[in-house]
Order: sequence, then C-alpha cells, then structure tokens
Amino acid sequence: MPYLSLLSPQSNPYEPPSADEEHETQEGPIFGPLPFVHVHRQTGIQLGADDSFQLSFVKGLVYYGGRFYGGWSVLDGPLLPEDARRLVPFDPDQAELPMPLVPCECELPGYFHCGVPGILAHLEIGRLPPDAKVERCQLCQRYADDDAAMRKLNDLGLVWQHEQHLERYMVHMYATVRVTFGELQAVSPQAAARAAEELFDWDQQRDRADFADEITEYLVDLAGDLGYSRSRRLNADFEEIAI
Repeated sequence: MPYLSLLSPQSNPYEPPSADEEHETQEGPIFGPLPFVHVHRQTGIQLGADDSFQLSFVKGLVYYGGRFYGGWSVLDGPLLPEDARRLVPFDPDQAELPMPLVPCECELPGYFHCGVPGILAHLEIGRLPPDAKVERCQLCQRYADDDAAMRKLNDLGLVWQHEQHLERYMVHMYATVRVTFGELQAVSPQAAARAAEELFDWDQQRDRADFADEITEYLVDLAGDLGYSRSRRLNADFEEIAI
C-alpha cells in the first residue's frame, strides 16, 4: 500500500520561501499506509474513499498543519528507517484550510507592499524614502486614515529620521505638588486630612506649593484639531490610556 510524503514546506503560499525556510529541513510528514493516492489537478490529493481524507492545493502547494508544501511523492512500503521517523497519523482537522485564506491586497507582494498589514507604501532598503506616499488600505481599513498609517510606520522605525512627518502638539503635563499644613488638631489622620482639604485654597497657597517629584499623566492635543478627536492621554510611562 502507498505512502504520501510531503516536502519543501513554507509558511506563505503567496510569497517565496524566506531565507530561514530555505535553510530548514525540506522534509515534511509522511502519511500511510493508504488505500490509494489520487491527485485532483484543481483541488487536491485524495488519500482514501473518505472525503475527509483529502489535502487541498493553494497556489500549487499542499496545505497541512499550518504549512504549505511545494513537493510530494508517493512511496511504496515498507518505509526505510530514515523515512519511518516522519510517519504520522493523518488528522483531517490539520488539513482544513485556515479562514480567511486569501490575504488582503495590502499583504500581497508588490511595489507598495511594505510588510505592515493595512498600509500601502513603497520602502527602499527597508525605509520610507523622502516624499513617498503612504496610504491606509481602503479594503481592510485597519487604520483610521493615511496619517494614522504614517504614524504606524514611524512608530515601527520604517521612516527615514530626517524625513519624518512632524506635527505640532500641545502637551498638558499633570504634575503633583505638595502643600503642607502644620499643627492641625484632629481626632484622627482622616479628620486631619479633611481639615486640610477645607483649608486649601490654591490662590492663597500656591506660593507654598512644592513639586512632589511625580508626574501623573499627560494630555496631548494635536494643534488645529478643534474637535480634539486625535487627543491622547498618556500615563507617566507614556502609555496611552482611555480618554
């Protein structure tokens, strides 16, 4: 009875194998023994009478277990020892194609393929050249607009530093100050704190305020954004927090 051997795996059927994949082992799993192996030119490889025992073609490659195989061969048994170690039970679940299988157009190789899903831009030597156009993908719309797509490339370090698209911001930094009230009489610390709150008047105590060496957060407004739709709140570690 025959065995089916899969060869030459890669992770993406729409791109050539990566350099790492070229150096990986070219041997995949072996299934069998099988009642028969029948190749359907358009659909895949049938491994038996049960319809669930079938491998599918994607761009001429055979899919199984998250990898796409560019080669296969039918072997007669018994298997040689070096082949027997690759023998695995066929799992129909591993043969089911992932969905969605076809990537968005912005993820396909081409002149404007920058490697960041949702963004169309032409990179040269891994960076965005001067005056290059950046657009969000109108199909998947992973970014709000073209400016958001540009900011993402900038955050990833894919923009030439001397050609960055600079914008004007107004930054509100919230710093903690300390105002001291001495010798307050109270029945408890909580009561003393409430008494200090009642006595506090910024206009009167501002000259006694000291910086407490703490920044609590930042509010950053984009200059000219009258609706404040692109304002961002950041915590003391410059991580974005909800407005």
